[in-house]
Amino acid sequence: MSRLTDKELEIEFTTDKEKAFRLFFDTYYVRLCMYAVQITDDFSESEDIVQGFFVQFWEKELYKTVTVNLKNYAYLCVRNAALKYLEKRQRIPFDEILISDEHLYAYEEMDHSEREAKEKELKKALDELPEQERKALYRVVIENKRYKEAAEELHISVNTLKSYLSRALKRLRKNDKLMLLSLFCIDRTIELL
Repeated sequence: MSRLTDKELEIEFTTDKEKAFRLFFDTYYVRLCMYAVQITDDFSESEDIVQGFFVQFWEKELYKTVTVNLKNYAYLCVRNAALKYLEKRQRIPFDEILISDEHLYAYEEMDHSEREAKEKELKKALDELPEQERKALYRVVIENKRYKEAAEELHISVNTLKSYLSRALKRLRKNDKLMLLSLFCIDRTIELL
């Protein structure tokens, strides 16, 4: 699958909207789920939020009206939906959520030595994950495989894969490494195994 820049995707939406949408979905689905889980602390609900974003984006043909770059738009919409979810559930006070837009740009602003140091921190945290959780995370997040395909490769059920993935994401969040994983997944892959 080829990856297009956001500008190329915007152009593609004018010529082949179905292909453009598939590429947009494939590029950002897992990343947006990881972002949402940092806010909601609920993997299943985060998936629902992200799926809801993509359904609304397609059905309301929002690609025709987006005036900012698609990545920023997607992250903003998912963030707002995740915050609304928290507010409805009153799981934590709404005004105590400190989510900074700086995180979305932090990776791009890091110099080479900072990136290397953060990558070492992340690799250490990933190495500390149980093997099955690390493999599930690698296939779904880094290789961007669908659940069914990843589960088949690991010879486990889709539900087991989701459990491993959810536990891995919770462990990384607990160790303050989930944001690092999100940032490094934006532009590059990390060799986990």
